[in-house]
Amino acid sequence: MPRPIESLQREFAQALEAYGRPPALSGGHASQRERIDLYRSSVRSHRRTALASAYPVLLALVGDAYFDALSVAYARAHPSSDGDLNSFGAALPVFVETYEQDARFRYFADLARLEWSLHKAYFAADPQALTAQQWTAIHPDDLLGARLAVHPACAPMSSRFAIADIWTAHRPGGVFPPSLESPTHVLVVRPLWRPEIRVQSAAAHAAFVSLLDGARLNDALGAAFDIDAEFDFIAQWRVWIEANAITGLAVESP
Repeated sequence: MPRPIESLQREFAQALEAYGRPPALSGGHASQRERIDLYRSSVRSHRRTALASAYPVLLALVGDAYFDALSVAYARAHPSSDGDLNSFGAALPVFVETYEQDARFRYFADLARLEWSLHKAYFAADPQALTAQQWTAIHPDDLLGARLAVHPACAPMSSRFAIADIWTAHRPGGVFPPSLESPTHVLVVRPLWRPEIRVQSAAAHAAFVSLLDGARLNDALGAAFDIDAEFDFIAQWRVWIEANAITGLAVESP
């Protein structure tokens, strides 16, 4: 009597995720095992390719052998649950924190967070931003009292490591930083179609995080001035607008 399709699907999925040399499906033959082995290798290859696409700098740092082992260990701990492999690497930064125990490479996790933010930025929505003329037309008092709309591709992050310099070192003409222990505040932006990074001061980072959390501009500036009384808001505002990080005024709830 034929088994239910759900049972076959479950057994097939377990065979694909098995490590070592698992048996073929019950009742199967050697040729069936070979086909499953080929399919398993293809699945792992696609997962590895997806991770390499999202984390190219991490791959460049650790090399193929390390990255291959990391990919297998990660897939074992976090099996793909989405048909879109672009989302497969979401948990890798947290996974790397426990996977890599050598203190010399503790920066891997924060670098991975930066790379994942850049990866997500590629697929973020593309809202219509206010023009420079439209921004100028807003009264300063109205602007200070407003909540601002942040581009969905934007992601602020801070690290005790020089993650921006490490990432930039892998761009054409880049140079690896002399010191990895350098606190850094980074903002992922997408001015046009390609995600980029901007290094920010601690004050600018605090202000942007406040805006992202829904604070009014005046309160966000307060968070910045609490850190740096000399914070140059005008210069920072120009950077945010030119990078398309701020797209307009947020719609207030009734």
